[in-house]
Amino acid sequence: MFRKLQLLTLLILIQGGLLSPVIGQKSLVKAQRQFELKAFDLAIENAKKALEKEPDCVDCYFVVAESFRMMNENVDAAIWYRKMEQFKNLPNDFAFNYGLLLKRMGQYDKAAKYFNAYAEINPPIGTYFAESCSFAKEKLASSSDFELNLYSASSKFTDYAPTLFKDKLVFASFRDDFKRSLDKKNKSLIQNKGSQLFIGGLGLTGDVNSVNFLLHEDEETFDSGPVHYASDAPICAITRNNFKNGEKHVFSKDLELTLFTANVEPDGSFNNKKPYPFNEAGYASGFGALNETGNIMYFASNRPGGLGGFDLYVTYYKNGEWTYPENLGSPINTEGNEITPFYIDGSIYYSSDFLMGLGGFDVFKSVVKNGAWTFPENMGNGVNSPEDDYYLIKQPQKESYYLTSNRLGGRGAHDIYLVHKAPIKDEVVTVDFEDVAPAPVSLEEDIVQNENPKVQSVKLEEDIIDADMDEEAIAKTYVDVPNEKSSELIDFNKLLPPKAVDLNKSNARTVSLVGAKRVAFGEVIKNHSNVYFIQLAALFKSAGNIEDFIPLKRYGSLYKVKHTNATKVKLGYFMDESQAKEVLRKVKSLGYSDAFITYETLNTSRMELVTVSEKTKHSYSNAGFTTEETTGVNYKIRLASYEDPIWFDVDKVNDLGIIEQWSKGEWTIFVLSGYGSQEEAEKVKNSAYKRGFTDAEVVLDRNGILEKLR
Repeated sequence: MFRKLQLLTLLILIQGGLLSPVIGQKSLVKAQRQFELKAFDLAIENAKKALEKEPDCVDCYFVVAESFRMMNENVDAAIWYRKMEQFKNLPNDFAFNYGLLLKRMGQYDKAAKYFNAYAEINPPIGTYFAESCSFAKEKLASSSDFELNLYSASSKFTDYAPTLFKDKLVFASFRDDFKRSLDKKNKSLIQNKGSQLFIGGLGLTGDVNSVNFLLHEDEETFDSGPVHYASDAPICAITRNNFKNGEKHVFSKDLELTLFTANVEPDGSFNNKKPYPFNEAGYASGFGALNETGNIMYFASNRPGGLGGFDLYVTYYKNGEWTYPENLGSPINTEGNEITPFYIDGSIYYSSDFLMGLGGFDVFKSVVKNGAWTFPENMGNGVNSPEDDYYLIKQPQKESYYLTSNRLGGRGAHDIYLVHKAPIKDEVVTVDFEDVAPAPVSLEEDIVQNENPKVQSVKLEEDIIDADMDEEAIAKTYVDVPNEKSSELIDFNKLLPPKAVDLNKSNARTVSLVGAKRVAFGEVIKNHSNVYFIQLAALFKSAGNIEDFIPLKRYGSLYKVKHTNATKVKLGYFMDESQAKEVLRKVKSLGYSDAFITYETLNTSRMELVTVSEKTKHSYSNAGFTTEETTGVNYKIRLASYEDPIWFDVDKVNDLGIIEQWSKGEWTIFVLSGYGSQEEAEKVKNSAYKRGFTDAEVVLDRNGILEKLR
């Protein structure tokens, strides 16, 4: 009997072992089907169940990674993609999709690596996207002509698809802080998880108090957006969507976007909704945008006959009917997806995930010239980000725009932003020259002493040099004239100012200290590194009082960053996206609700380090150096000035003090600090001299202003 039980137990275990892969395969098939239906949370759940039965299931890992990517959960998606790197037989799309994710996270070099790997499978596409990473780095490093601010009425949920109606802004949102007066029996409306349409004020004054429902209870269908109004006619275009809070808005094989037109009421609501007659069965049509008079409509569709996924089309209202849609063709459309068109004054704005951009969807502009659309122009850094930027609209007669973006740091999954093009101010200064006296010059202030002090002036005999004269004859025409007796030839190399820096050379005395700003403490910042900041405030009328933000130095250093006509207060910086998100969460919990994350290229010429983080100060306290804030008088050592900080050898002086990096325009000035007295600084200066910094000198730091010792 006992032996029979043993055999029965063994048989059950064997059968269980054989069944495990089968159960795992069923869970995988279920997960893949749920992924196709965009039930990503369920797809993740079942793919993980399959992994419990079959730990080496590559397709299971891929479903989880792709589901997180479609849900815009970049960090989680990256974790699962990294897990897949241990396997050999990866899906064909692994390298390409991972590259897309890394590009959206701003990791351009790593993204290029995977795009180049994909080029072995698809050379044209892989190479093109690898090149797009270089384009993105260049764009992100360039200065921005735009000021971007979060729309005040944004919520912690997805807010999207802004559109203008008279002097109001209409938009769609998944927010739940507005409650309708519904009959409790109507649970389908109360519990609906779709978005609703809202109307609020324009500009930064459009706070939540100005927001109301656009439609009445019996009109809201919880699936409308975007809505676009013709400015000069009572007609609007409406898209019925299947969006979910936080997730992507576009999938190449989408079936559930449908286009409608409707009549507009004076309050912006609409009625008499009619389906667009050329909605294609089995394909998506949406993102309709009307011209001013409402007789031309641009929209996006993935119907057959296009160039790629979603293409842009145009249709005309003639003789009471809409015409069959025409594909806008190249160069507007590409092999990728083109969506969310907006037409105004002969220009079309739209978003593409294929044209050279900074990350996911970028906004582009094209104009009509000689009856054809020009090649699309990327709207650049400020409008675009590494994430998805779309639904851009332009205010008439203004260089102001609204757009939707899921860039890091907004209040919700997607947010609405107001974008202004910064004005260029040409200041005209009137000068009465009779009242102007020449400024005094200090020969000790950053002027290198001439190596031949006997030479005081140079005379050109005839003010003309014969082109046929040789070098010796030319030299003889210049004479030393202190006493008009010397006929000695002059060494003109000694008269020319010495080269302060020739990329790999430096001379500390040739760059003035006046106006220099500290940008780094205990480190060397190399320009063009991409990092995450947390933006706390944008100040337009002053250089900024940051006392209110001092408590945040427990999480990072505080910086002032000049940007066009504003000074921005930022916390940072962070190399890792997940770290920036965690710090942002803590910052908001302390009441700084308007803070958001920016991803940008370090530009030391625009930065000023104001307060050092507590963590950084503590690390140097342990090293035995004084780490007081820049207050009062501190003795420091100016070592050298460089055009490119890459030539500064940190190892030569790393043990002599705390390295500080200061900036003046395009020049980088390196300083050593951490000394309690002038005598201590003088001793260290001598050590720096012996290590090759022959121009080292002790200077004073007076409240962030460097001065020479007199």
